[in-house]
Amino acid sequence: MAAIDFVSNLDEDTWVHKLDPRAKLFLILGFVIIPLLFMDPLYLTGILLLGMILWFSAKIKLKPILPLLVTILILAMSAIVFSTFYNYNQPNETILISIGSLQATDVGLYSGLILGYRIGIPCFMTIIIISTTDPALLAKGLMKMKVPINVAFMFLGTLRFFPLVFEELTNISNAQTIRGVNKKGLRGSWNSFKLAVFPLLINSLRKSRTMGLAVESKGFSKMAWKEYYQDMTLKKIDWFAIVVTIIFFAAAIYIRFILGLGGSNSIVYS
Repeated sequence: MAAIDFVSNLDEDTWVHKLDPRAKLFLILGFVIIPLLFMDPLYLTGILLLGMILWFSAKIKLKPILPLLVTILILAMSAIVFSTFYNYNQPNETILISIGSLQATDVGLYSGLILGYRIGIPCFMTIIIISTTDPALLAKGLMKMKVPINVAFMFLGTLRFFPLVFEELTNISNAQTIRGVNKKGLRGSWNSFKLAVFPLLINSLRKSRTMGLAVESKGFSKMAWKEYYQDMTLKKIDWFAIVVTIIFFAAAIYIRFILGLGGSNSIVYS
């Protein structure tokens, strides 16, 4: 089981890495909201391709974050599969395949693709922020945007703590392998997971307690972390990214609501 390592992607020197955290947040926010406007897989595919341009520009290494990518892909594919076999009872639906009493319809597949895209696009784009930005800078960017320090620190703590949990899970998995725990097959994997849950929970609680003591000793309860030495200013490339995002968002609204394109012509709810 591989551990997730976001730090390995921070050393790249791309224009995405150089963006101010506030510009990145604004850019990713567009990829979170815009997919919600469209109900056509063709338009959602176009949005995903635009996001992929940003992804490849950041030169993100896949191996350190492969477990997370696989998890997102499984969630998106699960949504597609379950929705495809959901019985919408539409008069104009076409049955694609039947497995016993389960029937996959074109309406279900259409709905599943929309849901899968809406899950996948925001998740994949959010990884760009996590992989190309130091969590401390991201927290400072949130504070610059007048986000309460409690929320900013909670976000920072999550980003810092998440890889530690996966690292701990990897250590437990390695220990199980040394001790000869059977992990073969679905049953073996499930038994291995059950054995790992309790020590993972205990060690995670220990780490969270250590973190809590550390921040309290530095005066977090007195809200003494309101200032910092590193200044953050928006450069030309940051403003360019923000302006492009605004244009992208305005174009999406124009296409969807003025031209009436990208809506659902296949799903008619009863």
